[in-house]
Parts: sequence; structure tokens; C-alpha cells
Amino acid sequence: MAERIYVALDLETTGLDANRDAIIEIGAVRFQGDRISDRFATLINPQRPIPLHIQQLTGIRTSEVVTAPTLAEIAPELLAFVGSDVTAIVAHNASFDLGFLRAAGLHFHRPALDTFELATILLPLRASYNLGELCRQLEIPFDGAHRAAADAEATALLFAQLSNRLRELPRAVLELIVANSQESEWPFRLLFEEALEAANSGRAPTQSQLRQRPALQSAFPPALPAEGVLQVVPPEQVDAFLGAGGLLALQMGDTFEQRPGQGRMARQVAQSLNQGDHLLVEAGTGTGKTLAYLLPAALWSVANQQRVVIATNTIALQDQLLHKDIPQVQALLEEAGLPRPFAALLKGRTNYLCTRRLHTWRTSHSLTASEVSLLAKILVWLTVTATGDVSELLLATPAERETWLQLCSDSTCSLVRCGAIGHDEHGLPTGDFFLHARRQAEAAHLLVVNHALLLTDLGAGYQLLPPYNHLIVDEAHHLEEVTTEQLTQRVDWRWLQALIHRLSSTQPLGSALAGEAWRRQSSVVTAAINRVAERAAVVRRELNNFGASLRTILGTIERPRMQASYSQRLALDSRLRSQPLWSELEVAWEPVSTMLRAFASQVEGLVGLLDQAQWWQSEPTATLFQEVRTLADELGALALQLDTLLFEPYGPDGLVKWVELSDSTESITLAGAPIHVNTVIAEGLVQRCRSAIFTSATLRTGTGFDFMRERLGLWEVATVTVESPFDYEANALLLLPTDVPAPNQPQYQQAVEQAIITAAAAAQGRTLVLFTSHAQLRATAEAIRAPLDELNITVLQHGSGSRTRLLREYRTAGRAVLLGTRSFWEGVDLPGDELTCLLIARLPFAVPDDPLVAARTAGLEDAFNDYTLPDAVLRFRQGFGRLIRRASDRGVVGVLDSRIWQRSYGRAFLDALPPCTVRRSTLAQLGEEVRTWLG
Repeated sequence: MAERIYVALDLETTGLDANRDAIIEIGAVRFQGDRISDRFATLINPQRPIPLHIQQLTGIRTSEVVTAPTLAEIAPELLAFVGSDVTAIVAHNASFDLGFLRAAGLHFHRPALDTFELATILLPLRASYNLGELCRQLEIPFDGAHRAAADAEATALLFAQLSNRLRELPRAVLELIVANSQESEWPFRLLFEEALEAANSGRAPTQSQLRQRPALQSAFPPALPAEGVLQVVPPEQVDAFLGAGGLLALQMGDTFEQRPGQGRMARQVAQSLNQGDHLLVEAGTGTGKTLAYLLPAALWSVANQQRVVIATNTIALQDQLLHKDIPQVQALLEEAGLPRPFAALLKGRTNYLCTRRLHTWRTSHSLTASEVSLLAKILVWLTVTATGDVSELLLATPAERETWLQLCSDSTCSLVRCGAIGHDEHGLPTGDFFLHARRQAEAAHLLVVNHALLLTDLGAGYQLLPPYNHLIVDEAHHLEEVTTEQLTQRVDWRWLQALIHRLSSTQPLGSALAGEAWRRQSSVVTAAINRVAERAAVVRRELNNFGASLRTILGTIERPRMQASYSQRLALDSRLRSQPLWSELEVAWEPVSTMLRAFASQVEGLVGLLDQAQWWQSEPTATLFQEVRTLADELGALALQLDTLLFEPYGPDGLVKWVELSDSTESITLAGAPIHVNTVIAEGLVQRCRSAIFTSATLRTGTGFDFMRERLGLWEVATVTVESPFDYEANALLLLPTDVPAPNQPQYQQAVEQAIITAAAAAQGRTLVLFTSHAQLRATAEAIRAPLDELNITVLQHGSGSRTRLLREYRTAGRAVLLGTRSFWEGVDLPGDELTCLLIARLPFAVPDDPLVAARTAGLEDAFNDYTLPDAVLRFRQGFGRLIRRASDRGVVGVLDSRIWQRSYGRAFLDALPPCTVRRSTLAQLGEEVRTWLG
């Protein structure tokens, strides 16, 4: 059969909205396989100016397109280019490109094949599916990013490579995907059918190819004992690894740099593990903190066959531990002739696939096109995954993430029902990956978890993690926030309605229940299922009506705040509840609450009938029984939570209540969080452990550790400070412009913009600006973009892409200014010349009317000095820490908030910084100061 002809297409546009923005360039290529036979490329006159940030992104200037043809003028030529012999249109993020063309009235009447979606199916385990990144990984020539012709050609070559990958899939995977796509309009069905036809004609992968996948851990070390006689790790043993001439020095060779602070911290950690003490350690940037706790933890764990749990907050640190630091420690111990510590990662069970639940889902109903894509993505991934961890997949849409909850491990899963991880006759894994990860965790000396799972385990009565008595919490400055989040009761209105909708006859669960009841010829159960399905529709309708009333009434009461252009958290406090309109809402909720509780009881009654009918005895009814029972429990709990959140301003358990309203959707979330969590941490983590060690680079404020002790309940814990080894006085200049107006003055914003332009010009880009407000960030970006563009400096702003993508573009651009809000204040690592100028627009005080902040400060005699100020100081230190990341780094930090030197409390921010060179100068002198310091 002759190779099919495709057209790959790409557009450049003035913006992202197909209804408001316009096309400025079109590129297209006709191709067969990896051979391009024809090209089409033209600029388009959008009949409007091109925004400056688009000019910077694409290199296309307004002056270039004013003489170009309009879209209407080139439309006939473009339509002719896509002739009748073309099978489909290929594009990367096809909905974007074709959406613009459809909005302009251009229709190709051909299927659209999205290489982004196809890549997420065929190339699992990738960190990015950006066109440029995929081309780099697959060695596809690509040097014209954000120009339509180059992007179209790269898309064609990417599609050719993906088609080759498709034909290499195991026959069993192709058969399952094709079989499940027959009743849908899945655009890739033809491609997969042709690949299956090729496999059936004798070009299928060999069995050896099928087994070219990471081996699953099947032989576990024995589970560690819970108790035993404890062996001491001598301090000199730690020194033998970390000291000059030690094993670490031998391992690292010329790159070794002795760090006295690292050795001191390691000895303190060893002592705490030896003696069963608790410890709070601030380890400055450059200390080598992770190795300082990992090495003594590994030595102590191996010597005593006792588990040490290591909890982190960020995925980045988890990856660093698992792929860099722990392997380094394992190699060190092996070189010393000691046993190799076994390490494992454990996440919450919703992160792991259960193949039993996957089978139930895919066989219970006819899949939609989007569901087929998700199934294909998972089946291909199963040929390579060793963990079954969803982080290896890109679930690109809310629908995919919602469906995953029907496929992941849950409380209905067990070894008896789901089986241990094995392989079916096709070589694909079967079983529950969470149970597999749990078995690995039971055998681990070093068990890595995140803060969320650590706290979820606490709330679940310590049933999720294997037993442990020794704990290290890194990134401990996040622990209060994560603990609060894990203990927050949250009811999302749309999620509640979706939960109820699962019992409708049109949904997979409701349909499967009705089908099994009919098959078993049980008229009583059938009638009960039908009644539940009918009632589900009524309850959903009433909940929807009440949600609309809630949003309307809140919009009336809080009109000024509701007009803001961002999501709102409105406190459900006594002030709001005293409003007459709120009383009307409480009256309206009463019958809805009664209906919801009655429905939960009705579902519970259905569970009773299924129990009597012994649906739990065998599959497939056993799975359905467990799912309905779990759903009944959730509905009952949610009904009680809603009554508490809506009727009580402060519950007996000290919850503060609020409602979250999204600006971009009609979503409503009711929430209630504990005002304080220090007792939970003290009793649940510290007091139950023989040794608990908490560490971070930022734990102290002007009062030392007092603030963090109080927030985390670490009142009796010993403290240690390990200063950074960096020479901040020689390498960091702190600039305080003396003529910047106060933030509440009219000329403040203009001064901030001028300061950024001046500093960035002097630093030749290489500048990060930290904001506390998205609104100020957007206004600043708009104001500085044109002046900096004249200096060939690109402006990148938070909100225009993911943090990972923005950092990648910042590094690639070279001469760039990056504007970021809260998530950029920490965890950003731009060493050396990548970042030489850091500007802080405002001191990072928490929003005072945030419900949680207001509740936590309400009972304090001096709320500002006891909570607001130290909390801001910690955030300020984290932001300051973005600049100097290596001993050789050199740069400037400019604080554009005059309160730091005009107000008495400003001294607390300055005193919290490491000793660096400080200069006060005017805005006019700012550029010269930056140039002089950077040399």
C-alpha cells in the first residue's frame, strides 16, 4: 500500500484567543513518511499591531506584515495545498492552530492528528512534550522555534518518527487499543489499525523486544525489625567519610571541597539518632545539607536494621535524593565494605495504577475518543514502567485526571483481589502497584516520602507507612502549610455532583450495577438501583441550584472583592453570617441538606441489599460492591462536612471556614482548616518518634528559632545553626534605592518599573524580579517590555507558561528578565551567570484578610510582631536565597520596598540576611552600582 500523504501545519498568532487574536504567519508541508514533497509559507497581515511580547517570541515585526497578504487573500492557495489526496492535517497542539483557522472560516474537512497527543501516548516517561524539546530528544533538526515554516517541518518529521514508534508496539497492546476504539471517533484509530495489520502480517516485535523494559523488583530484602539492640554510629566514622582524605574526597576527586558545616551537621544528626534526641537544624545554602543527614542516617539504619523515614516537600528534592544523593551514599558505604542500604520511594495510593480497576473500567462501557487516548497512553506506558506511578504519565486534561481516580489503587484494593505485581501472557504487568511499592517500603532502610503522605499517614492512624521510629523532615519550613492542607476539610461543588452522578444509569458505575442486577435476575436489587439512579438526578439538580444561589449571594455581600480578577477566599465568619442574605441561604440549605443525607442513607441501603445478595463474593460484582460501599461512606461524610461548614462559624474542633470562588469558572469549594497545627505535629510526629530531625535552609527569624518552634510545636527540640560557607560580603551586593516611594504612594509603581529597566540593562538581562501580586506583575510586564525590547532583552512573566517552561526559556534567551510571584521565591536554581541581578518588588507580607491568616492572628496580643513579621521575614530570606547558589556566584539584590529602611520593623529583614555588602543609592545611580559590582 502506498504511503499516505499528510500536511503538517503551524501558525504564529498575535495571542492565544482565536476569537480576539489574529494569524500572522502560516507554514505547511506536504509529506509521506519522512520525505517532504512541498512547502507553503507566508506572512499574514493581521490588520492590527503585533504585541511586543509576540514580536520578541517570534521575531516577526509589525513592519514586516503590513505589506503581507491578508488571510482571506491566501485562503484559496492554502486550501488547494491541502488537496483531495491528503489523509489528514498534522499539527502540534492541533486544536490551537485549527481553532484559529476555523474562527476565520477556513475548514479543511480532514481529520486532525495532534503530535502532542500522539507523543504523550507513544513516548511515556518524558519530562516535556514541547515541540522543541521532543525534537532535541529525538535528534530531529530544528532551529527555528516559533516560526511557522520551521515548526511545520519539525512537526512532520516528529510525526514520521512517532509513526515508526507506533509500529514497534507489541501486538497485544495494539489489539487492546484497536478493540477499545471501535465505537468512538478516535482520530488515531486508522494509524493503530494499520500498525496492527502490519504486526499481523509478520512484522511484529519479537518476544525479546517485548521484554526490553525495566525489571520490576520481585525479590525484596527482608522487612526490617521494629525493635532491637541499638548500635552507635561513632562521630569519627562520619568524619572518615566527609573529612579531608575521606571516602567522599576519594570518590569526588578534584571536585571535592571540604565543608566544615556539613561535617558538623552530620555529627549532630548521628548524635540525635544515637541518643534518641530531637533536632531542629538550619543549614545555609551550600552546606551540603542532604548528604549531611543522609550519610549518618544510612550508617545508623544499616547498623541497626531500623528504618529512617525522610520526608520532603518538593518533587525536585525527591528526585535529587533518589537519583543523585542516595546512590552516592550507597556507593560510599559499599566502598567502605559496609552493607548497601536499601532505599524506596512511597507515595499516596492514588498515585499508583491498579490493573484490576483498569480492566473493570475499560470493559464496563464503550469508551469515548478521549478515553481511548487515555487507555492507549496507559497501555503503552505499561510496557516500560517499573513503578506504575502516575507521575511518569502526562494527564493533560481535567477529564483525564478525573478518570485516573477510577483506575488508581484505592481502599477496595488488596493482594487477594488485585494480586501482587506479575505479568500476563503478553508480558504486561498485572496487579496493584501501590501494594508493590508498599512492600518495597517495608524493606527499606531509607524510605523517602513527601510531607503530604507523612501527614496523611498521621491522620489515618499510621496505617499507610510501614512502622518507623526515626524521622528526618527536610524543607521543614513548609511543614505547617502542608499539615494544615492535609487536615483541611474541602468540598468541591462540581466534584460532589460528579460523585453523585456516578450512580446515574448513563454512567459506567450506574450502568454496570444495572447490568449485573439484570444478569442475576434480582428484581429487588434492580428496583433499588433504579431508585438510586433517579434520585441522583434530583439531588444533583438541587445541589446545582443551591450552588448558584450561594455564588449569587456571596457576590452581593462581597461585591468589591468579587470584582477582582483572581480567585477569592471569602471567610465564612460571624460578620458574613450576620448578613440577612446569609440567613436566607441557611434556610435554603436545610431541605437540600435533608435531601443529601437521605440520599446517602438510600445508597447505604443499596449497599445492604448488595451485601445480602453476596455481591462481594466474586468478580465482577465484588468490585462494584466495594465501589458503591466506598461511595456511600463518602456521601455520608460529605453531608456532615457541608452542614458543619455552612452552619458553624467555628466548630468545636477550632476550624476556620471559608469559600473559594474561581474567577475563571463557576466552581465553588467550601473549606475548613484547623487554626493551629503545632500540637498535631508535636504529638503526631515528635513525641511518637524516638528521634525526629527537622531541617531547612530558612528556619530562623529575628528571634532565632522561636517563631518556627511555635508554629511547628517544637518547643523542647534542640536547635543547631550551620551557616552557609559562601562569602556573601564579597559576592552579594544588597542595594537599597533611597528615593523609591512607599508602596502606597502614587509614584511607586513607576519607580519599580524604572528600577527594573535600569538594573536589567546594567546586568544585560540575567535578572529575576519577585512580586507578591499577580496584578502588579502583569502591569509591570506591560510597562517594561518595550523599553527592554529596544535593548534586546526579553521579558518573561509568570502566568504565560509553567515554571519549568519559563525557566527553560529564560536560560535559552540569555538576555532576559523573568518576573515571578510566590512559586519563584524558592526552589529556583540559576547558578553562575544565569542570574546576576535579583530584584524584590515588595516585602512578602501575607494577605491580612486571608481567612486562615486572619484566624491565626486574631488571638495574638501583638499579631504583627508575633506572626505577620516573622512569617514575612522567612519568605524574604527564601527569595534572597535565589541569587547566590554556588561559592563562585556573584550578584546584586535590590529591594524596591522603602519600608525595609524607613520603618522600624525593616531592621528585622536586614538582620535576617547573611552579612553582605550593603549600599544605599538613588534610582539614578542604580545602573552604575550594578555595572560596577558585576564588573
